[in-house]
Amino acid sequence: MNGWLLINFSGEPFSHIHISGQHLYPDRELKFTYIHRGGFSMDYAEMSDKLVDLLGLKGKPIAVSLIKREEDIPKGLTEVEKPRRYCQMLQDARFEGITSLATADTHACKGGAAAIGLIDYGPNLKTGALYHYKLNKEVSLGVAKRVVDHMPRPAPGSTVATVIAPLDKAPTDPDGARPDVIVIMAGVLAARRIVQAVIYQHGGRFNANFAGIQSTCADATAYPYISGNVNVSIGCDGAAKNAGLADDELVVGIPAELLEEITGTLYDCAPGWDDWQTGRIGYVRKNI
Repeated sequence: MNGWLLINFSGEPFSHIHISGQHLYPDRELKFTYIHRGGFSMDYAEMSDKLVDLLGLKGKPIAVSLIKREEDIPKGLTEVEKPRRYCQMLQDARFEGITSLATADTHACKGGAAAIGLIDYGPNLKTGALYHYKLNKEVSLGVAKRVVDHMPRPAPGSTVATVIAPLDKAPTDPDGARPDVIVIMAGVLAARRIVQAVIYQHGGRFNANFAGIQSTCADATAYPYISGNVNVSIGCDGAAKNAGLADDELVVGIPAELLEEITGTLYDCAPGWDDWQTGRIGYVRKNI
């Protein structure tokens, strides 16, 4: 966090350490928890609260666990009673705080189920017929097939169930039930801040991968899951029609292993970025 390094040679974790930060905001108290492997540890509830506050989110970030073994399904969860679409279950978690356990049988949208590794694509989707003939999304069957062939997705059958929960209620036991991807549905500014947090730490350029279809399942879940990269999607008509994704909302998918770094960067930098954008300050780090 802006040059602070706390080292504990004994290997025992420190209790909370308070540092009065004077690098950006002298009146802000920075609260860190040291962990022996290096870095600062936040739990899912804390990260959820910070993301909602820093990004001005409507609803909560969503934790998605793609369960790979049946023994990793959390005890105490029961499968959803009626089939629901993947994008609907995301919105259930976002706005209603609902945790949904679903298998292939209880995923109502089979295209979405295939995109996250529960099943294979059916013939209408695999050939492109769905997008060319029924939905008129592509000019020819061949073009539609090309779109489908480039859809990011894990191997069919590699996911045995999904657990979709608000981030502050993300499962942690058993270990195999921990979230794989965090999905955030938000406006342009929130998506921009997430991208800026990635670039802040890693530089380069941000390459988004989307096709205007299968936005929540393929774009925001499968792609981050198999690539290890954050992705931003423009949404899709299916999520808008069936799950109420707003026309001015984007869908962001974050690999779970990057969430703490991104949240920490946003906590450290986003207030300054916001203040500079709105003209409250003339510089963020130092005047040059």
